[in-house]
Amino acid sequence: MTLIDPKDFFEVPMAAPRMLVEPRRAADAIIPFADFLPRVKHLRDKVLAVDRDKVTTSAGDVAFDYLVLATGAAYSNDLVKPHEGTAPSRREHFHQWAGRIRSAKKIVIVGGGPVGVELAGELLTEHPGQQVTLIHSGPSLLPSLTPRPQKYALNFLQERGATVILNRQVTPADEANADLVLWCAGYRADTGYLRSFPGTVLDSSGRVLVDEHLRVEGTSNIFAIGDITALPEPKLGIWAGKHAAAVIASLRSLIRARDPEQVKLKKYKPATGSQMMLVTLGRHHGTGHLPFGDFTNSWFARTVKSRDMFIGRYRKGIGL
Repeated sequence: MTLIDPKDFFEVPMAAPRMLVEPRRAADAIIPFADFLPRVKHLRDKVLAVDRDKVTTSAGDVAFDYLVLATGAAYSNDLVKPHEGTAPSRREHFHQWAGRIRSAKKIVIVGGGPVGVELAGELLTEHPGQQVTLIHSGPSLLPSLTPRPQKYALNFLQERGATVILNRQVTPADEANADLVLWCAGYRADTGYLRSFPGTVLDSSGRVLVDEHLRVEGTSNIFAIGDITALPEPKLGIWAGKHAAAVIASLRSLIRARDPEQVKLKKYKPATGSQMMLVTLGRHHGTGHLPFGDFTNSWFARTVKSRDMFIGRYRKGIGL
């Protein structure tokens, strides 16, 4: 088994807002692949193109029998999600940014989705004297949630001194008047390597078209999981995990089978209409939406997520 990734580590995706104010958390949230994938060959490189039986990297072609695409989505910079690098350099990244944040008096956060809102909550909790401005291009924060948690998050930030600007893009004047600008916007699927793939496998937003078994449309041996999939469901870690479980089951059956064409693959049913999301607001508060409805319960948010931003849960999930 070969893993191709320009990074040499896994980063707990929910932990970035906390690590930007508490960088010591990076010691546990940034985990070298070697610590939990000792039998996997890691090729530290970037995928340039994918064909039906090979992957092209800067170091050359890598042939495969089965391929799983799990490149996720990327922001406009690597503040909250890395594009490449090593575990030590990524941990240092958070220590450096935490120092810059501590020194800043006026901070602008761009993007009112979950990451931007959570980061604002962390700043207001850890550095209550700072002037925090959150700028969001849409009409409401947390656009994938229902009105009650949207309003709760807005009121929470404003009551603690944040300035929230909606329906507007960030301007050069905003940036010039700030000591620090933190970008939490520009989220897009990382699928450029599929533009040259034979046939139409990407939708208009650059996400991967998949069948009911999570195979890339028109293929029998290439799977796609996580945020890159063009499935009608929220792009959340919980669903990516279910994608992975379905594909793992299918791959096990295919590898063990004498005749792969006779294998009954695992089907995946998208979580269409789901609004499940838990958004933290600092260390002790939060809001969101679960199957039973929306909530603004600080005890629940603190107990489930804000205590350690799922770091412990992810480490346990990979056997650490």
